[in-house]
Amino acid sequence: MKFQRIPNLASIVVGAYNASRHIEETLDSLIHQTYPFIEIVVVNDGSTDNTDLIIQQWVQKHRNHPVIRENRFVYHPLPYNIGFSGAFTTGYFLARGEFIATMAADDLSHPERIAKQVAFLQANTNFCLCGSGIACFVDGNFEQQFVTDFVKYGYENIAGIYLSGGHCVCHGALMMRGSLFDLLGGLERYPAGTETTTEDVYFITRYVLRGYSVENLPEILYYYRIYPEQRSQQGF
Repeated sequence: MKFQRIPNLASIVVGAYNASRHIEETLDSLIHQTYPFIEIVVVNDGSTDNTDLIIQQWVQKHRNHPVIRENRFVYHPLPYNIGFSGAFTTGYFLARGEFIATMAADDLSHPERIAKQVAFLQANTNFCLCGSGIACFVDGNFEQQFVTDFVKYGYENIAGIYLSGGHCVCHGALMMRGSLFDLLGGLERYPAGTETTTEDVYFITRYVLRGYSVENLPEILYYYRIYPEQRSQQGF
């Protein structure tokens, strides 16, 4: 039977490696999205801590939530660590939604993030990717946030930045059309332990180079956690 994406379903892919410290809070931010038709796909990338236990306990705690009850929570533990790109691409393959969003296992999403990104892509059929404004916060101090000038706005401006080798869309805040992934595929995979933090940059750049439009919504819909052990500091 040929795979078909489910109309209006938004799949949120979470790649998790040794994420026991933050994964529960991250999943809480997803299960409280105002957009009702979501699927959460968690790929446990061979974690060696108790990430698996925390996820299993979280599922049990929320077993009566529609996402869990209606089998819209997909948990896929990998037998060993394959790295950031491999884990997320695995999640993209497992995602059934018309729309696919990305989520880091240590960050948070605004309750209206998915609703606003889906609404944008539904209203702007010429766009295939959608990010958002982001706010950063130091771990344990969510109330004290700051906004950087990393995120840029306007397709021509964004495209120009990527065409010149820059980067201005947060991968964790990204939503794309599932049909686009079906056409162009996922992230370029590196052997676990040898990755850089630029796989997501190459991923978005490849889509832009093929002529697919991307925009960042101006609202702060994604919260980026800063702490010493995070991937951008230590490697995924």
